[in-house]
Amino acid sequence: MSDHIAPTMEQPLKPPARRRVNRADSFAGGLPFAVVAILVTLGGFWPTFFSRLDEVDAAHMLHGMLATGWLVLVLVQASLIGARKPGWHRVLGWLSLPWFVLLVLTSCHMIILMMSATGGLPIPFEQAKIFGFSDVTALPLLMITYAGALILRKDRHVHSRLMSITLLAGLLPAVARFFYWIMVAMGIARVETSVGLDGLTEVRLEGLAQAMHPTFVFVLAVLAIAIFIDWKKDRLRWPFPFAFAWLAINYATFFPGLSSQWFDRLARWIAAMA
Repeated sequence: MSDHIAPTMEQPLKPPARRRVNRADSFAGGLPFAVVAILVTLGGFWPTFFSRLDEVDAAHMLHGMLATGWLVLVLVQASLIGARKPGWHRVLGWLSLPWFVLLVLTSCHMIILMMSATGGLPIPFEQAKIFGFSDVTALPLLMITYAGALILRKDRHVHSRLMSITLLAGLLPAVARFFYWIMVAMGIARVETSVGLDGLTEVRLEGLAQAMHPTFVFVLAVLAIAIFIDWKKDRLRWPFPFAFAWLAINYATFFPGLSSQWFDRLARWIAAMA
């Protein structure tokens, strides 16, 4: 009996090994982020852009192609990493730099056209301010995350998350329009058109402000899900919490800022640049 117990005493039972979580797990979020962004963009801009490409002026056409192309670019870049082709990913990444510069420049031009009610299907100034506020506050996030993605490109986990955030930062206008058209279909909001003395057709988007609530909730929910998944897999990094905080503050200040004097002066200054 003692001979049977001795080996047991020499080899005590070990506790079951815990599953080892690897912080370097690959991040595949760029693919679903890009797919969702493309679908929402198609839905949001279908009535005013994609369904009437033959009527769109050159400025809106250029910006629309650059913005849509950016979504496709991020989708391709994520696919290249998934296919283990870092060389092509790196080349395309550097080629994205002039594309991004043009995207930002045309985005600023679109804000000016929108605030000044010039270009195709202008909307009234007070309604243009609704889109203008979200654009003015989201554009810096877009530039910060892209610049961070370039600077921190050697940290592929931070880099990939920052590039995913560029999709969300530039997606607010599309998401707002997407939910607005849903509200129009439900009868909650409506579209009115009128022809002014100058012959231009003006479009009034009644109930547009209400669409900003589901817009921010949707974007924040996407980020919250991404943060939760990263946390569960023990690979949470700072970009998603940073973007969540930025957009949460944006949402909290949206309606007070929209009715403030400082933003009204800023919006009129932007409009005067046309």
